[in-house]
Amino acid sequence: MPTRSERRRSRVRLTVAEVEAAQEAEAAAAAPEFPLLPVALIAGAASALAGWLLVAGLVMVGWFTAMAMPVPTALGFAGQFWLAGHGVGAAIGSMVVTLTPLGLSALFVLLARTVTGLGLRATSAENLDGRGALRAWALATAGYALVTVVVAVASGAGSRFVPAIVGGLVVGGLGAGWALGRRLRALVTLPAALRGIGRAVLAGLGTMTAIAAVVLVVGLLRGSQQISVIEEALTPDAVGSWLLVALQLLYLPNLLVWASSWVLGAGISVGVGSLVSPMLTTAGMLPAIPVFGAVPEPGPGGPWSYTWLLSGVVVGVVAGWVAARTAPGAHRSLVVWLARGVGAGLAVAVLVLVLAALSRGDLGAARLIGMGPVLLNLLWLAPLPMLVGGAGAAVVHWFTKGRHLPASDPAEAATEEIDLPTEPLDVDTVVIGQD
Repeated sequence: MPTRSERRRSRVRLTVAEVEAAQEAEAAAAAPEFPLLPVALIAGAASALAGWLLVAGLVMVGWFTAMAMPVPTALGFAGQFWLAGHGVGAAIGSMVVTLTPLGLSALFVLLARTVTGLGLRATSAENLDGRGALRAWALATAGYALVTVVVAVASGAGSRFVPAIVGGLVVGGLGAGWALGRRLRALVTLPAALRGIGRAVLAGLGTMTAIAAVVLVVGLLRGSQQISVIEEALTPDAVGSWLLVALQLLYLPNLLVWASSWVLGAGISVGVGSLVSPMLTTAGMLPAIPVFGAVPEPGPGGPWSYTWLLSGVVVGVVAGWVAARTAPGAHRSLVVWLARGVGAGLAVAVLVLVLAALSRGDLGAARLIGMGPVLLNLLWLAPLPMLVGGAGAAVVHWFTKGRHLPASDPAEAATEEIDLPTEPLDVDTVVIGQD
């Protein structure tokens, strides 16, 4: 039998829980709820404007050091650079730079996810259930794309409004889909054989990114002297130095994709008639950008560069191993495990190819055209080693573990045991808050 002190503590906890529940109910009742159509459209448009304000702020910081430039010109350049983050390109004088800063694109997706998620709180949760999530996704994406077209026309890029629409739909759709990810996933039911493949693909892509980051750091360290020479030639002031660092960081994902193409043996083009690969480097005049000081000296590659060609196999092994490890227990067939390993490796290769295509572009005119991974080489140098690595890892995992698994799924057996009839339980109901 509980003592008096124990009974007193129980009463205090029950009373506090009742007060908190009542306060939450009153707050929910007092919160205004608006229709889904205006809320989703405004949320998508607001997320696009948030990205433009961020870019405009960075541009205006540079404008304070060169106030001779008119404010409308500075804002127009901000609009052009904002469009560049959507794959539209930026017009600088008579020159169009089509090299998309993927870091800026990723930042826009993150902003779209955050602002859209906050904006959709203004509507009721029932409006986002079921097909309502699809409607919210489409409306938010449309609102984002509409702002993209307006910025393109206002900044003098009206002739590129079709790419602006496409870029707005992609960036806004990714951000809104991320914000509604849990509700959208509830509408899709994956077959049991495909469960865990997404995790395997992410593991393989993460491994590829880690290897590329190591190669990029090694290249920057080896070319540190040349990088210093380029920085001294530019002679920027304090603000200019920070803006130069920020600009190069916005292109960091591009550099990682380029490093991935290098380690896979496909090579990188840094201008017309140039090639940078583990086997051979033929590069002429390069842009006066410090990071290009990491490009190796012209000539054949050394033994250390040839070892990086195994990176594709390593990525495939990681993806195939994770795919095999997450295979449902009911699938004991070697064919199923092999298909999962091969599929995971192929999916990683396809993502690498897509990112490589997005990271390409022009950095000016004349020789600075078509900079980025060599796609024709990457079309076979990315899938082949990853397929081999994924298949090998899946086969090894099956021989060590998969063939010894029970034929039935342990989760199904546990469910059957729980569903067995049980004895009725006595239930006592306690009413809180009544005398």
